[in-house]
Amino acid sequence: MPETLLIVGVRKLGRTVALHFAKKGWRVVCASRTASDVEALARDVTAAGGQGVAAVCDLQAPESLVRFAEDPPDLVVAAQTAGGRFGSLPLLEIPFAELSQALAAYPQGTWNLLRAVGPAMLARGRGTFLQIGTSSGVRTKEGFAPLGAAQHALRALVQVAAREWRIRGVHVAYLPVDGPIGSERTRAAGMAAERLISPEAIAEACAYLHAQGPDAWTHELLLRPTGGDWSAPT
Repeated sequence: MPETLLIVGVRKLGRTVALHFAKKGWRVVCASRTASDVEALARDVTAAGGQGVAAVCDLQAPESLVRFAEDPPDLVVAAQTAGGRFGSLPLLEIPFAELSQALAAYPQGTWNLLRAVGPAMLARGRGTFLQIGTSSGVRTKEGFAPLGAAQHALRALVQVAAREWRIRGVHVAYLPVDGPIGSERTRAAGMAAERLISPEAIAEACAYLHAQGPDAWTHELLLRPTGGDWSAPT
């Protein structure tokens, strides 16, 4: 039986992660709110050599996540995004709604996902839960107040899950991506190649973490490009 990946967030990075595991023959459950997106990726997963499964859900609607408790994955990669504005803005100029939007998408969304997949993974005594984070989870930066608040809360939540679940055989890890991810948008913005992190490298990091044994689990793996901000704490 092939292993099963549950990828939450199917555009851009999520798509790259899904296809990385599809090429290894995995069953990939593609989860997001938009039916057309998950159905398209599920077809691409199957075409790449895996078994694609479309799963329409909303991290902010716990009832839509019940299906994942009934069919527990071997690996969960939470790569959700909050959407919305691109770029920085002073705290006093940020619309009030942006904080609640970020908190709902990140810590609340992952809280709901952990509650959905956790019982079956713990009962089985194995599995991996990986949370993709951002640079705002390891350091604050002016202009990104809502993201900084939400990502710090997300990191803390994942750390608690890692502490509680490790003794039950489930590996939980936080992957802060400390730099822009290479994409058409970041390249169009004129960002130098050495400042960008390739989505393929992030997918490889997910595979590396899942393959680890419990005698040497990594619970936080910071990914930073050579041209990134090396003044930040690690």
